[in-house]
Amino acid sequence: MDARSGKVSVTTENIFPVIRQWLYSDQDIFVRELVSNCADAVAKLRRLVELGKAKTEDGEDFKINVIYDDDNKTLVFEDNGIGMTAEEIDKYINQIAFSGALDFVTKYQEQSTDKSGIIGHFGLGFYSAFMVADKVRIDTKSFEEGS
Repeated sequence: MDARSGKVSVTTENIFPVIRQWLYSDQDIFVRELVSNCADAVAKLRRLVELGKAKTEDGEDFKINVIYDDDNKTLVFEDNGIGMTAEEIDKYINQIAFSGALDFVTKYQEQSTDKSGIIGHFGLGFYSAFMVADKVRIDTKSFEEGS
């Protein structure tokens, strides 16, 4: 039998209906998915602080806020976790089903035995927001200097 390899090409016009219909039949799931993304960001920064690779303000607690604005019909999910660089946005957000959490665990696996803190592993959770939103905006700032 001949072994073959190649790349699968998927357009957003094709994949979002599949995600909407089969993966997320319950529209409220987007809340869990976006809070999970916030929890990932907090867990990543906490780990980098423990390793001495990042710093936080003295006495600053890690947090996740979910803010609903009825007048503007917006829902904001915010955290004070790791944030992303422009390159990470291109890599993790602009490519469907590419998980940053898995990349992070792989990068720092030799420095820890506890990998349970990273929730997302499939890279599709963020896209559940498109089931309920006309517009999704990401505001992010990396912990890395100059990013």
